[in-house]
This record gives sequence, C-alpha cells and structure tokens, in this order.
Amino acid sequence: MQNELSVPSLKKKIVFIVEHSTVKGFYPLERVATVAKLLKDEESVYIFLKQDGQEAIEIFTDEQLSPILFDNYTELKTQIRSLEPDLIVQEGKDSLVEQIEQLRPFCKTIVHFDDFGEGALLADCNIVALFEEVRENTAQNILSGSFAFAVKESLKTIANERVSNELSSPPHIVVSYEDGDENNLTYRTLRHLTQLQIPLRVTVAIDREYKHSVEDLQMMVLSRRNTRILKDDHALEKLLPEADIVICNANYTPYKVATVGIPCITAAQNERELNNAFPREHNGFIHLGLGRKMKQSNIQNAVMEMLLHEARRERAVRKQFELELQDNNDVIKSLLLDFAYERHNMVSL
Repeated sequence: MQNELSVPSLKKKIVFIVEHSTVKGFYPLERVATVAKLLKDEESVYIFLKQDGQEAIEIFTDEQLSPILFDNYTELKTQIRSLEPDLIVQEGKDSLVEQIEQLRPFCKTIVHFDDFGEGALLADCNIVALFEEVRENTAQNILSGSFAFAVKESLKTIANERVSNELSSPPHIVVSYEDGDENNLTYRTLRHLTQLQIPLRVTVAIDREYKHSVEDLQMMVLSRRNTRILKDDHALEKLLPEADIVICNANYTPYKVATVGIPCITAAQNERELNNAFPREHNGFIHLGLGRKMKQSNIQNAVMEMLLHEARRERAVRKQFELELQDNNDVIKSLLLDFAYERHNMVSL
C-alpha cells in the first residue's frame, strides 16, 4: 500500500494584551472576549490581562475564556519572549512607545485597536472604531470604520427579537451614559426630560462604572411619574428590548444601539468623544455636541423630533441597519487571520 503523506496544520499563536481604560470603559475587554472566542477553535489564543479587579476577569470567564494576569510590562515581556507569538493584538488603554518596543523583538506583527497613544505609531496596524473626520495628518497604519466594532451575541439576539419600532404608550426613553459619565450627564439629561410636559416613560441605566451619587437621581425620579432607575452591571442591554429612544454618550454605546436598531440621541462626555465621527446624522443619529454645554431646549427639541415624526425614526433605524454591523465579527476575524498568516496588505477597508 502506498503511504499517504499528511502534513499537520500548525496553528498560529495569537496573543491579546488587554488593559482596562477608564476613558474607554469595559467595551474593549468585551471586544477581545468576542473576537478571541471566534478564533480559539481554529488557532492558539492567549489573553494577557493587566490586573484590574474581578469585574475585568469576569468579562472573560463569562465567555469560558481564561485570561493570564500580569502586573507590569517587564513581566509580560518575559512571557511573550517564551511564547514567540505570530500576532499580538493590543487593546484597551492607550499604549506607550516603550511598551511596544519591549514586545517588538518577539513578534513580527502587532495590531492595536482604538489606540490614541504614542505607541500606536509603532504598530503594524491600528484598527479604529472611534474614528474622527478624515484629516490630512492621519497615520498611515490606521484602518478605520464602523467594521471595527465587534458585536456581542447578546446584542444580536436583542436585535433579532425586536418585533417593531412602533412607539409604546407612553413612549419609553432610555438614558444611558456609559464609561463613567465623568460630567454626570445622566443627572443633567434627566433634569431636562422631567421638564417635558408630555406623557413619557423614562428609565435611567446605571452601570458599574457610574461614579456619582444615585440618591440625587432618586430624588428626581420621585417627582415624575413613570420614571425609574435600573441599577445593573448590564443595565443598557437589559433595557434595549423595550426602548423607543436611547439618549447616550458618544463612545461605543451608539454602536450598541445601532446594532439593535433604535432611534438615538447622543451627547459627548468629553472632547475625545466630541470628535468621534460615527454617531452623526449620516448614520441616523441626532448629535447634541458636548454634553456639559447641552441646553435644555436642544435635548427637548431632539426628543420631540423623534417622537413626532415617524419618518425621522424610520430613517434613523434604516441608516443604522445599512451599516450591517452584525457582519462585523467575520470582518474582524478575517482581518486578524490575514495578519497572523502574513497575508496582510494595508488596503483600506
């Protein structure tokens, strides 16, 4: 008998390095968990997580992933040197030049997500979902677009289970300023909404990163019928199935809302969010600018525009669905595999 030659297929080693950023919130960790789960059946995947408490760890363990904890980059360098990965994916906190210089000798290809630090210039590619309007001095290694938002399975489920976008009676407005809400836009928005003299149901989403007193909100809630607070680690996700309009910050939250397909009003928590080009009119959003400068008339007019004009709500949802965000995970997976197998060619997506 003729012996058949079988060539074993060697898996690529893909390393994710993750550090929680108070500015970007927990979503970057969720993106790594989502993408790593897609890759781990085909390749050898390792997740190195900078020590930051149990909440960060649980994002991975909830997805049956086991992160390797590290305290500093000197310790991480030792582990990366012994591993010799084919691809490093850096996520979360903005990187420093010295961090990347420590890792570069042990890996041919380094990819970053939403990195606005100086170390991003040393990466082979910086994949950006929080992109700004096109500028002449944009770094050559940037790939930007809405494709860079990885979609959790739970968001896909909510999107598929939403029956229609008919307004409830009374209409239900969800207020959700994620990622810390440094200027307490939650309080400011709720105060403005309570001045609207129309029947409304308002729910305020308070997650684990909200930094301010909930008691102040509770006092305001008591003064208005059909107004409540939902305090939960995943408050927004719990409310998306029943929201008619979402008012939120301009970071990653608009992507979550657009995945489900809900009319959305955004206000920036800081200057960085103000520059984000995704949550704008061309994608169906009403953008109010910097939240701390938001006038009562502006937010009230935006709410009334969404409530009174069915065509405006329909256009908002149509624009969101035209982005086809639910296909993003396949795009990101293919892109990272191209880098791992050195098939990459920096052609804009």
